[in-house]
Amino acid sequence: MQMASWIEPFIETLAQRGWATTTEAFTPDQIQALHQEAQALDRAGAFRPAAIGHGTAQAIRHDIRGDRIYWLDPERPTPAQTAYWQVIDTLRQRLNETLFLSLRDAEAHLAIYPPGSFYRRHLDQHRGRHLRLITLVLYLNPHWHPEDGGQLRLYPDPYAPDQGIDVLPKGGLLVGFRSDTIPHEVLPARRTRYSLTGWLRRFDPLALLR
Repeated sequence: MQMASWIEPFIETLAQRGWATTTEAFTPDQIQALHQEAQALDRAGAFRPAAIGHGTAQAIRHDIRGDRIYWLDPERPTPAQTAYWQVIDTLRQRLNETLFLSLRDAEAHLAIYPPGSFYRRHLDQHRGRHLRLITLVLYLNPHWHPEDGGQLRLYPDPYAPDQGIDVLPKGGLLVGFRSDTIPHEVLPARRTRYSLTGWLRRFDPLALLR
């Protein structure tokens, strides 16, 4: 497979500052297909309120997180999802080759933020479990404008922990950042906001015990 031209600069930027963006990872047709699939799944009632915490500590807290999610099954992908997984796996392999991250697999869910919903500042690693290393957020929103809200706010500088960088969730934009070191939040959306969030993960030793 020929290496996509966006991957090398994306990885280089990610390594240097902890986060990176590109609009070259997916075609407009691929973004539209994923957006339409998310809408169809939502009409079918497939999305569920997102929880915070892990395992027995999970809880639904709308004062912290207001999105609804649908987990993808990489073993049973739809055609639209197949294109997504191919890109993510190519990126995973190249990250391993260049940064020696030992990334073993990925997980992902579609997310819908209704108007008025948000997600308070957090890290993407569950307490006591350090499997997620790279977060990848793909936005599916057509014609998104700053007044629509819903920006992803990153806090990448440990020496200026309250200095945020806002990323507009425009359709076709892929954002990658370190799951374990970069706090982030989703600002309140003023219209329905669609995204596909994935995580590249290390090997889970507990999986051998299941």
